[in-house]
Amino acid sequence: MILKTDKILPLVILFLSLPFLGHAQDCCGPGGGGGGGQFSSSDSDANYRLKDVRHYSYSARHFGFTVGLENSDCITPRVEYYTSLQANDRNSFNIYGALYYSVFPDEPHSHQADLCENIAWRLIASDNSRLTVRIDNETLFLFFPEDSGVKYAVFDPSIAYAYAFGFGDVSVSAGFPIDMTPETLFNSWACVGYEHPIGLGILLCPRFTMSPESSYSGTTFTLTFAWDSFYSKAALISNEDFSVISLRPYAEYTTLTNFVFWAGVDLFNIGKKEFFASPFIGVGYNF
Repeated sequence: MILKTDKILPLVILFLSLPFLGHAQDCCGPGGGGGGGQFSSSDSDANYRLKDVRHYSYSARHFGFTVGLENSDCITPRVEYYTSLQANDRNSFNIYGALYYSVFPDEPHSHQADLCENIAWRLIASDNSRLTVRIDNETLFLFFPEDSGVKYAVFDPSIAYAYAFGFGDVSVSAGFPIDMTPETLFNSWACVGYEHPIGLGILLCPRFTMSPESSYSGTTFTLTFAWDSFYSKAALISNEDFSVISLRPYAEYTTLTNFVFWAGVDLFNIGKKEFFASPFIGVGYNF
């Protein structure tokens, strides 16, 4: 049997992404965040630039406040807060909030504020299972000389169920993101995941458009791994026929003195003339 190039490419990309694994979550939709829509960071689509920070937020690995600074095609200071509230032996609530403020140094200058938050209710259903109900929200504000305002907003409720077997945790989850800006769109995603006790995880998430027309819109495949102070992940994001592919490897390390170092690269439109890469590196402190 002979495999065509368009069939081999996704397999090659998947193989190359193995060194960049990441930490599995109770429910993280396609892209690694809440599963909302993707927006472009390319100047060719608009007269302003947008930086997609959603795919590596919501890691929720550091309790308390974390402040940091990231450098890529823009300079992005960020502040995050994460806490867990234990209601009783079976119920707990996780609360996360973050603000990213990106400054593009190249003319024409523009500024972007990205506000992300979520709250998750975690219920221990049995000795070996848990149920998580989560509500994500993200709002992006743009400050540009000729065009300012809210450019992107999504509300994403989701539910996840995980069961612990002897060989690892198996989970199923589903979300129903609503894009409120720039136009109202109704979407959905579903995920099947597995996490090995050593920290290795796999997450497969088909995505669907529900309005204005119902259709399958693509798949996100995420490999995850976490070990002690090391955290990393790689998300492979495709459209419905694999004609548009993006790869997002990300790695993070936390020192004993609470400093956090991270790096990654966003590879958009792999195999296309419009391909472009956006590497980034950052440092932060958790307290």
